[in-house]
Amino acid sequence: MKLLDHSNPADHVLLGVINDDWPFQFLSEFSRFHMHYFNEKIKIVYDEVSKAYMPIRLLNVKFFSPAQILFAPFRDAKEISSNEQTEFFNRLIQMLQKNESFERLVQPHPYGILSAYPQGAEYCEFGTYIVDLENQSEEQLLEKFHPKYQKAVAHSVNNGAIVKIGKETLPDFYKTYSSTMKKGGLHLDKFEYFKTVSNFMGDDHICSAVVYDNNEPVSGIFLLYSKYSAFLTHAGTQGDSKLYGAAKLLNFEVMKYLKNKHVKRYDFVGVRLKNNNPALDGIFRFKKGFGGDLKEGYLWKKDILPLKAKAYDLISKIKSGRNQIVDIIDQVNKD
Repeated sequence: MKLLDHSNPADHVLLGVINDDWPFQFLSEFSRFHMHYFNEKIKIVYDEVSKAYMPIRLLNVKFFSPAQILFAPFRDAKEISSNEQTEFFNRLIQMLQKNESFERLVQPHPYGILSAYPQGAEYCEFGTYIVDLENQSEEQLLEKFHPKYQKAVAHSVNNGAIVKIGKETLPDFYKTYSSTMKKGGLHLDKFEYFKTVSNFMGDDHICSAVVYDNNEPVSGIFLLYSKYSAFLTHAGTQGDSKLYGAAKLLNFEVMKYLKNKHVKRYDFVGVRLKNNNPALDGIFRFKKGFGGDLKEGYLWKKDILPLKAKAYDLISKIKSGRNQIVDIIDQVNKD
């Protein structure tokens, strides 16, 4: 296995197969953004055995070297099978242990659902709803919506909802997003993040969209995409509005917009399976209502060098007085 780098000219031949038909996490623009904004490198793992590639993020942590898988292994712009993924991950772990490259592989990003997990990994079942944009007409997309969603779309249209799509909507999108995050006490990405990723990825890889009621933004979404798929990474709502179906109309209009740009899929980015949390169950039902297919898989993590990883956890706990950060895997397994 090799760790390739888009910034290294010597790797350009092997990386030359990657294009806009692959997920955005593989693209050089995304690597450059990450280095600029987070000061973190993204490497592309290349496996000579399977001829598959996988993006991996090197997290910037003082005195520690964790890494994060960003997406499933791909070959010829397609995800490899679950059996191949198991073998790929086992070879990756063996290489990392031999080279002592990283102490830990942390939980993948929720948009990076994997079809398999290696032996000895901690894992949880995870899924996402994906709408097929490529093989359905606009009419068929709406027909797949839950009947209540179809009525909500019609209601919003009949009551004067206006949907705007483009980089100029970023400030209004951010109003809706920050309102939702603050209300829920959740992590809030800075506005600078959205400006920067938009500048690096360009108009053909980001989509900001907002629905308005009397010129007031009531719902907004932000997506990163390539022709392979769009990923709805951020969303929010704010204020009271007569447009009870605003978010449904917004997603439908963005689906049509991306379909016309030849994007093949619309990924709602993650739902927890076998979940007992009523709030999360509401998110599951909301995403399911758009008529997508449920892709099921796993999130997993594993200590590559267990002694060093546990030593870091102990030192961090002593310094901060807290246990290590709880991720989705920990939360699900605790429930």
